[in-house]
Amino acid sequence: MKNDLYRNVSLSPFKYLTPSVRTQSYFIMATLVPQVVMLFVTQSFASLIVLAASFFASIAAEVLDFEKNRKDAFVWTIAAIRGTIIGLLLPSTYSPLAVFFLTLVVLLINRVVLGGFANSWINPVVATVAICWIIGMKLFPNSALSIEDLQTRNPALILIQNGTFPMYSFDAKITNFLNNKVFGFLGVSIPDGYVSLFWDSHSIIPAFRFNFLTLISSILLIGFGIYEFMIPALSIVIYSILVKIIAPFFYDGPVFQGDVILALLSSGTLFCTLYLFQWHGTIPLMNRGKIIYGIFAGIVSFFIVGVGNSSAGFVFTVLILNVISPLIQTIENYFEMKYTQSVVAHRARKISDGLNA
Repeated sequence: MKNDLYRNVSLSPFKYLTPSVRTQSYFIMATLVPQVVMLFVTQSFASLIVLAASFFASIAAEVLDFEKNRKDAFVWTIAAIRGTIIGLLLPSTYSPLAVFFLTLVVLLINRVVLGGFANSWINPVVATVAICWIIGMKLFPNSALSIEDLQTRNPALILIQNGTFPMYSFDAKITNFLNNKVFGFLGVSIPDGYVSLFWDSHSIIPAFRFNFLTLISSILLIGFGIYEFMIPALSIVIYSILVKIIAPFFYDGPVFQGDVILALLSSGTLFCTLYLFQWHGTIPLMNRGKIIYGIFAGIVSFFIVGVGNSSAGFVFTVLILNVISPLIQTIENYFEMKYTQSVVAHRARKISDGLNA
């Protein structure tokens, strides 16, 4: 009878406010798998080899970490996520051996100098990709847009027409359907090619390619509470507004007609906003700080990435945000402490007045 009482004890009245880190890591890895599958489907074997090199280097970094504490299973999943994202952010033209060596060295140095998971205030993924960019800068694609292209109304359409963003055979049918059944009610239409750009941009950097999959992943990860909505939403909105309104003044383009579609569907905007901006240990913890962080993310993205078509702009955007984040956290902690002290002092006065009554 006594054993039955102990067996029936549960924590059912209590709920976790957010999914555990283990659950989060499994969800994130599950959303990255379709990106890898699409590389198989499109026979992008060079990208797969680069990805395999970064993946196994990340796992090797954990194996070579002589930490005495026993590692939980989720740590290996985090290592797999880290290696996969690094591989997706590198061009298919990069040497796999160089990728393996650089990834292994940077992750080990990051581990020794800055600490392990959730302790490092520098995102180890962007640190690795940044080093790869510095060493192999020529391997990353250059911008396909000239100043003259940016001065037109739809720079993305120029890249579609010149074959930089190839069109699929199904593009025209889907575009006609959307124009007739959806956008027609709004009095607007989209040209041929945008559906193909949304589906697969054919960039040599895999993270820039499958924007449709990334959008679905965003809905799932935010919907299930794995990632918060505030930071990516604010950064995307601020970035889009700046591209639409401010960007044309820099290159003498049509007033208030910056190409937001190009900005969002190139440079890995959706991918980096989802998977890099909210890396564990690199963002503020309170809503006030997250709002400031999200706004800064949009502003920094605009000045580093510009109107899109950048090969590594978001990597350096995240590095700058990693430097800004501790300052934001210091400020929010200061105001939170001031608020707590004022509340405690107010309640202490009330108690004192009650005792003296």
